Amino acid sequence: MNGQEAKSENRALVWELAIVTIALLVISRILYIFRGVEWIGESVSTIVAILLLYIPILMLWKMRRPIDFLDRNRKTFFKSVLVFLIATLIVFPPFLMIAHFWQVIVMGKHAFKAAPFPQFFNIAFYQLLLVSIPEEFYFRGYFQSTIDRVFRGHKRFLGVDLGAGWLITAAVFAIAHTIVAYQWWHFSIFFPALLFGYLRLKTGSITAPILFHATANVLMDWFARSYV
Repeated sequence: MNGQEAKSENRALVWELAIVTIALLVISRILYIFRGVEWIGESVSTIVAILLLYIPILMLWKMRRPIDFLDRNRKTFFKSVLVFLIATLIVFPPFLMIAHFWQVIVMGKHAFKAAPFPQFFNIAFYQLLLVSIPEEFYFRGYFQSTIDRVFRGHKRFLGVDLGAGWLITAAVFAIAHTIVAYQWWHFSIFFPALLFGYLRLKTGSITAPILFHATANVLMDWFARSYV
């Protein structure tokens, strides 16, 4: 492939990502606006999850590109789980300490008091099946894999080649949350998204980011409820 053909292919990939992502965000935003309608409110999370899974599958099938971001065998799966466990041990302790001071000093909450968690399994399954799996499949799987074809990683960091695609994916992930349902703190989503993207590159699959994403969401749900 010569230089002109490579540039043409890269433009086509960027346009593909832009059109598909914008279309999904528009649909998700419309569903969020009309969530007051009973059947939409009851199904919006499921509908969005299905779109985040099946749209990229259809696009990859149409463009004849492989789904190369899933674990190929048990060995790679257990490697992904191990990397996930190591990441939780490194990241969560200092993060929770910082989050504690944020709650007490910035938010003006009282000291930590462990909240009950009677619906732990319901929340965990919701976060895994309807949040982390579809979001990681789309953003770290389809989006990051595609944008990395355009922007090759060139900065080596902790055994991973990081490039503009890694940063772009994290930024789009954070912006997407804001477009669908604005919250002032959504800018902060960019930072865990960097870790999700790193885990995807480190392991070659989306298993580790899925597990970390779900665990972080469940943990923060409980942690935030532990301050009054």
